[in-house]
Amino acid sequence: MRLPRASLLGIVLFLAGTFSVHAAATKPALAITSGVGESTGDARAAVFEVSFDFLNAVQVAYPLQLIVFQGTHFVRYPASGPAVVGDSAELADGVLSDAEVATFMSEGSPAPAGVRIVTMAPDHLRVALPSSFTAGATVGELFATLAEGNALSNTLSFSLP
Repeated sequence: MRLPRASLLGIVLFLAGTFSVHAAATKPALAITSGVGESTGDARAAVFEVSFDFLNAVQVAYPLQLIVFQGTHFVRYPASGPAVVGDSAELADGVLSDAEVATFMSEGSPAPAGVRIVTMAPDHLRVALPSSFTAGATVGELFATLAEGNALSNTLSFSLP
């Protein structure tokens, strides 16, 4: 028995339609490779060499954030939105962990107007720090809160002049 070509094609298309493939979302790889503090008078800034999904990060509402902290005192820089400053016990051990992100996101208040991301490029971030940051040991970390889970970078310690 021979099937007409049209029937055979119909069977093939039917079977192809029942087996669909969906791409799985993946967490972005985030990394900070270096950090340098800068100081001019009372103004302080930090420049980070970074690796992140730049094309997504510059889109509206992408959940990438940089945190810079000294002890428990922090400033959080969302890629799209105003900076937040505060104090958080979650940072006392020198790192923001996956389990601490939800609590950390509820802490802090709006930063002064000059505290912001100054430059965001595919390989670096420059941020203006609040006046409450003093000379000394400082830590930077990137994170993103995504539907498939939090993505966190390494922490990077550097010194503010």
